[in-house]
Amino acid sequence: MREVSINKISTYLSSKIKALRSLILASKDRLIFVAIFIVIAIPVIVLLSHSYAQLQTSSLFGYKEHAFSVLQNLNKNITADLAIEDRRSYADYRFIRSVPVFGGEEITMSELAEFPQRSHYVGLVGHFQLDPAGNLSTPVLPDGVLESIPMVDRDRRVAIRNKISKILNTSGFSAISSPAVTPTSSSFDKGADTTRKNDSRLIDQIYKQDLDIASTRKKKKSNKPRVEQITETGDFAFGVESTKLDTTGLLVRLINTESTHSMEAEIDFFQAIVDSNYIIFHRTVKRGHDLFIQGFIVEARAYLTNLVKNEIEKYKGVTKGNQQDPLVLAFFHKDKAFVAFGERNNITTELLSESLQAPLSDITFKMYTTQRAPGGEFVFFVGFLMLAVLAIGLISIYHVTQSRVKLAAKRQDFVSAITHELKTPLTAIKMYAELLQNSWVASEEKKQKYYGQIASEADRLSRLIQNVLNLSKLDGNRWNVQLRMAKPKEVLDDFISTYSKNVEKQGFELTVSSDTDANNISLMIDRDAIMQILMNLVDNSLKFSKNAEYKMINVELRIKGTDMYLAVRDYGPGIPPSEMKKVFQEFYRVENEMTRQTSGTGIGLSMVKKLCTLCNMNIELENANPGLRTKIHFPSLSI
Repeated sequence: MREVSINKISTYLSSKIKALRSLILASKDRLIFVAIFIVIAIPVIVLLSHSYAQLQTSSLFGYKEHAFSVLQNLNKNITADLAIEDRRSYADYRFIRSVPVFGGEEITMSELAEFPQRSHYVGLVGHFQLDPAGNLSTPVLPDGVLESIPMVDRDRRVAIRNKISKILNTSGFSAISSPAVTPTSSSFDKGADTTRKNDSRLIDQIYKQDLDIASTRKKKKSNKPRVEQITETGDFAFGVESTKLDTTGLLVRLINTESTHSMEAEIDFFQAIVDSNYIIFHRTVKRGHDLFIQGFIVEARAYLTNLVKNEIEKYKGVTKGNQQDPLVLAFFHKDKAFVAFGERNNITTELLSESLQAPLSDITFKMYTTQRAPGGEFVFFVGFLMLAVLAIGLISIYHVTQSRVKLAAKRQDFVSAITHELKTPLTAIKMYAELLQNSWVASEEKKQKYYGQIASEADRLSRLIQNVLNLSKLDGNRWNVQLRMAKPKEVLDDFISTYSKNVEKQGFELTVSSDTDANNISLMIDRDAIMQILMNLVDNSLKFSKNAEYKMINVELRIKGTDMYLAVRDYGPGIPPSEMKKVFQEFYRVENEMTRQTSGTGIGLSMVKKLCTLCNMNIELENANPGLRTKIHFPSLSI
């Protein structure tokens, strides 16, 4: 009874120990598969996030392209507008000017003196000029000794001048214009006092601006001012409005015009001052020793709206069917939007943010879209499906050991790759054979071409099968190593003579170079192994550099000290440094876009590595930028 009890206890303890052992092993396996799941799931999630980002980028590409087109047209319109004003004579900014006529010149009213004002600038407030003393004038209103001329709509003209004066003072131009009436003694004295108070400050401002422009011009030597000749009649017409009657009735010139005859006026390019309501375009004019500021003012919103008038209808938020236009256009100044079109409440993505070209570089042009990238739900569904399939797959092989999982994966990859590699040439051979068998090819030239294709695909199939057989021999230690004294140069020449045609058929050029000292050196080598190594390396180069810019493969035989080596170099994409050691593993293929677009079984470099080890040689990979250089080092010459 005691023995039976002991046996029962022993059996019970043994079963419990086995159960505990199984539980420990099961827990270990669970941890392994959970770890595998996490390791695989993270790249899948990263891949899906990148796919979603790429999908979003692709969907927005058209909008971004359109945004750049709008910006380009906008800058062209600015250039075209300013080109008209840049060509305008400095004398046009007076009420009268001289114009050339047959036989000389005559004085006529300036084009800018017309009223109502007509201009290609939408939102124009008016043109203005500041003389060296800081006095403001405008072409729509005669000044100097001409200011008493009776004018139609004089009150409206004066209102324009006063509005210009107010805008200039608000925007940093510290000039205060004199009253637009016939000067009396008191009014003239008041104007003179005001002028004297502001004279120093304004002249400093003008010359500081001129120095800034000159400094900019030194950086851009091509940005030189335009030079305009001053004629005697033109000088007279320009000076009339700079002459006033003093209290004694004498004419007084307010600017220095001595020795201005036959001189030149330097007219600079337009600059711009921007505020929330107006844009002030201005330029400096050097006339002898005198410096003037000329320009014009436009209402910012009206002017910018006109620049993009062809685009506005797209961004007003008008519904199209059941959808709103997904684009928004806006102009910013000092991070504040002061002109915008479109529905800005649902903005999701900024398409473009660029400053306008000079002189409006203080204004930033922005475009947005209110549309989200399509297909996001599909990407997440695919991700969930992939992770679910991965989890089910891991559970289904739960009881398989880690080594068997790896072996099964390798076999599966190899079978899939070898099946594809065998199927391709067989399909081609069958197709060409059927064409010839059914007499569907009448041309003798095409028949010969198809015969050649059949032979080429048969050679490819033969090389593939031979590779598999050689790998089997190497794995089973059945490769018969035959080391004999031979010249590597002769082996290389034999390879070139037998394999160059195959390289040329694929559109590549095979070049050979060798050091003179290497031509007559003999070593203990396996001739067949070297031929097999060269064949695999050249095949690899052909396969991975088919999209390279240079269709060339270089084979070199070099000596460096006691080191003699063969090198095969292509001009393909090379191999990422992190993958250098992995490519020698059986059935391993570099996991990037290059490999996914390239056929292969992943046994080529693995077999080359084994052949090198078997024949006492070393293999080395290095990126040649562009391309890959593979070196096969023979045993040292000092041995």
